[in-house]
Amino acid sequence: MIKQNKIIIDEKQAGIRIDKFLAKKFTEYSRSFWQSVIADGFVLLNKKNKSAHYKLKINDIISINFKEVDKIFKKREISLKPDKKIKFKIVFENNDFIIINKPVGLVVHPTESCPKNTLVNGLLAYYPKIKNVGDNFLRPGIVHRLDKGVSGLMIVAKNQESFLYFKDQFGKRKIEKKYLALVYGKISKDSGEINLKIGRNKNGLVTTGMTGKYKEAKTLFSVIKRFRNFTFLEAQILTGRTHQIRVHLKAIDHPIVGDNIYFLKKYQKFNIFGLKRIFLHSYKLEFADKTGEQFNFEKKLPPELKEIIEKKLC
Repeated sequence: MIKQNKIIIDEKQAGIRIDKFLAKKFTEYSRSFWQSVIADGFVLLNKKNKSAHYKLKINDIISINFKEVDKIFKKREISLKPDKKIKFKIVFENNDFIIINKPVGLVVHPTESCPKNTLVNGLLAYYPKIKNVGDNFLRPGIVHRLDKGVSGLMIVAKNQESFLYFKDQFGKRKIEKKYLALVYGKISKDSGEINLKIGRNKNGLVTTGMTGKYKEAKTLFSVIKRFRNFTFLEAQILTGRTHQIRVHLKAIDHPIVGDNIYFLKKYQKFNIFGLKRIFLHSYKLEFADKTGEQFNFEKKLPPELKEIIEKKLC
C-alpha cells in the first residue's frame, strides 16, 4: 500500500491530538501504537519530535517513517498466515469476486487486539492470490467490513481491478446493503430516514454530534413487524460510517437487542432471551459488476435469530 508519508494539517484537523488524528486516519494502527512510535521518533512534527498529546495546528507538517512503522507493527504478532481452520460459507464466486456469509464472532481482518484467527487468514488459505489485492496489507481483498458480532453477506475482491471498482461503487453509494435488526420499543412510523452526523467523542466512542469532526450519515429503515416491546425492521445504510446502524438506532431511542455498547439502561429490564450476540444481520446485497451484470444476494436470518422472531416473540 502506498501511504501518505507527509500530511499538512488544515483547519478541520487543527486542535486534534496527534495520536488521535493518526489513529483515526490510519485505522489499522491503534492509538497506543501511535503513541509508542511517536515516542520512538518515527513520527515528526515540523521535522521535530513532539509528544503524543501535542494538539495540531494549521499548516503543521507530520512526517511518518512508514518503513519503520510497518516493521514494528509486523513484529507485534500480527499474522497473515493462511489458516484453513477458519470457517466461512461461500455464497457465490467468479473470477472477480466472492460473496461470503460471515459467521457471527469472526473478526474480518487482523488488528493488534485480534492479531490472528480472522476472516482474512481463512481467505488466504483458499485464495492465496488475493494477498496483494487492496490498499492495505492487513485487509487483502476486503472492500467493506462487518463488526465481529454481526453476521451476513460480504463482498471480497479477487483482483485489484475488481477491488478498485467495488471501492468506487461503495464510495458512490451504488451498492445496496440491507440489514435485519430487532430493536427495543415500538417504532411508530412504518418507515423513515435517520440523518444524524456520526463521529468519535473525546472518549473515543462513536456517537452522534454536530461539530466539524462529525461526518454526514444516513440510514433508512422500514418496519417488518411490531411486537409488544420490540420492533423487527430492515435497515439500509446510505453512508458507511463505523457502527452506523447501531449508533443511529440508539439515537432515536431504539437500540438493537444484544448490543452491549450502544444500549439504553431503561431497556435492560426486558428479557433478551439469552441472546449472546447483537441482533443485526447483513441479509441483502444488490449491485452491478464492472461488466454491468446485475447481482442480487439474500441470506436469511441465522437460526439463533430466526428462533427469536418465529417462536419467542410470537
